[in-house]
Amino acid sequence: MSGMPPEFWAGSVLEELPDRIVICQPSAWDFCNRRDYRIKMCTHVNMKDFVTAHHEMGHIQYFLHYRHLPKAFRDGANPGFHEAVGEAIALSVSTPGHLQNLGLVQNSADDLPYDINYLFSLALDKLAFLPFSLVMDRWRWDIFQGGVGKEQYNCHWWRLREKYTGIKPPVLRSEIDFDPGSKYHVLANMPYIR
Repeated sequence: MSGMPPEFWAGSVLEELPDRIVICQPSAWDFCNRRDYRIKMCTHVNMKDFVTAHHEMGHIQYFLHYRHLPKAFRDGANPGFHEAVGEAIALSVSTPGHLQNLGLVQNSADDLPYDINYLFSLALDKLAFLPFSLVMDRWRWDIFQGGVGKEQYNCHWWRLREKYTGIKPPVLRSEIDFDPGSKYHVLANMPYIR
């Protein structure tokens, strides 16, 4: 993999800035000048942010490898491809062997119970998340197709949540609530299944 250019380290935002409001949703940025790439996220010292930072750096790797092409050819052929690159890097940095090589954990490389716990945790993180991902975009697609009126947005959300995830709202919800809006992707009009 390519090393990060100096502009990356100088310009990336890795902590919440005290002097301004920052949207902390992790993101990777290509400034389209073939040298300036950055990530923006408000990190803390924990495993989740360690993995997410590497996921975002996966996007930067993609940008670096395609920087010589005209702008029209730098996006992925499929929106999911960019995410796949980031996720592959994120998965590789979270393996027990890699964490042991970094000195973050000890004696994990050949420890079967550790491996089983790691794989179970990975399954809970990735597999259990799939139904929610489907609900996110199924809701968006239904709205875009015009099959759901504004007064039914929230009720439709919870019908999908119950159907695909088996989850009901913790308290009574109505048409005046807008629970899907609690997800950044809904507010930013970003597809979720990529």
